[in-house]
Amino acid sequence: MSTPLEPDKRQRDELNEAVLSYLDGWYQAPSELDALGTAITADLIAHLGTPPTEEGRSIHSILEDIDAAGQSGIYHASPGHMSYIPNGGLYSGALADLLASGLNRYTGVANAAPGMTAIEQGVIKWILSLFDFPEAGAGVLLSGGSMANFTAVVAARTAHLGDEFGTGVIYVTDRTHHSIAKGARLAGIRNTQIVPIGTDEDLRMDSQQLRERIESDRHAGLSPFLIVGSAGTTDTGTVDLLDELADIASELGLWLHVDAAYGGFFQMTTRGDAALRGIKRADSIALDPHKGLSIPFGVGAVIVRDEAHLIDANEGRGAYLVPEDMHMGMRDISSLGPELSRPNRGVLVWLPLQLHGLGAFREALDSSLDLARGAYDRLVTIAGIETPWQPDLSIVAFRFEDDDVGRAAIEAVRADRTVHLSPTNIDDRFVLRFAILNRRSTQDHVDHAIDIIEKTLAG
Repeated sequence: MSTPLEPDKRQRDELNEAVLSYLDGWYQAPSELDALGTAITADLIAHLGTPPTEEGRSIHSILEDIDAAGQSGIYHASPGHMSYIPNGGLYSGALADLLASGLNRYTGVANAAPGMTAIEQGVIKWILSLFDFPEAGAGVLLSGGSMANFTAVVAARTAHLGDEFGTGVIYVTDRTHHSIAKGARLAGIRNTQIVPIGTDEDLRMDSQQLRERIESDRHAGLSPFLIVGSAGTTDTGTVDLLDELADIASELGLWLHVDAAYGGFFQMTTRGDAALRGIKRADSIALDPHKGLSIPFGVGAVIVRDEAHLIDANEGRGAYLVPEDMHMGMRDISSLGPELSRPNRGVLVWLPLQLHGLGAFREALDSSLDLARGAYDRLVTIAGIETPWQPDLSIVAFRFEDDDVGRAAIEAVRADRTVHLSPTNIDDRFVLRFAILNRRSTQDHVDHAIDIIEKTLAG
């Protein structure tokens, strides 16, 4: 017999027991998980793509399929996951997600769920406070850094150029995350309007070149309007000289957006605050709770110094919506971003922060900084490895005297499966990187990866 759309108490208990028991098993010993699962088979792919039946099936057979599907790919919960930008996950975040989805409250319009709106706007106020943004500041939780960057680009374009943006110019570097260019294109900005500025030997945007190019473009009749700085590039974790970029933006009248999707929450730490110096002067900042805080995937954020800039760029009204977009002093979230239908993301951030306290997250971030520094200090001593970039945050990028040896090293690391690293390419050179942001990672995991690399170097 199929499970009805409205299960009774007994049926709900059975579903709860099955799902929570399975999830509990996943969180039972994540520190023992390999970083890389087994290869998926063509037969399993075909099976998982099988359409649903008319009658449905048992939750136990469904969980068997979920378990089989989960055996392949990168295990994000594993402490050995140090590739791309890790997210180790939080059990409390999973519970928050269950509550948010189960309650299914609509948060696009404040009067539909004022309490949930208050929770989400409280999260935004806390994020604003991290960067000392003014009372006039605002923000919105989105699906991730890509949507956050897109929303910031649209806000900057609207504020500086209005509807006439055919001559607008955005300034980036070749290290800027590709979501900026993608977001700009979605905002109607042509590729030719996105200008790459060179970087110095530390891979930071060249401030003098930036200033000269802005002045040259203005002289040519163009409309420079947006500088994009990075607070932790994905490749190397590099933080641009944000104070210098802020000076230029202020003097020449441009909007400064800082992509801090990876690095933003290091602002909670003493070392992060020093590394991100100048970020508090930005006009907008993108950051990802699903990175720095290990909140479940699908929660990014953008904040701006002036709420009006988000409203001007995003507010829309249908005839069925009341004219007023405030309820008991709370702004409709849909007026601040591109989504009208949206999940209740605020609970996913609010519950873990309230439950664990800020200190637990700060400690985890500090641990990542410690491990990154330890990895760099050891790599510096190994013959055959070049370490031209000191870590600003928790990503350690390094290269090999022979690129082919580097490629062999990453294959050896991945074949071991205990740890997982990912490469990048800088100046046409193969670069390997430790991306440390998983609170479960330890010195042993870092050392194990380096041991494999050293063994590869030794032949």
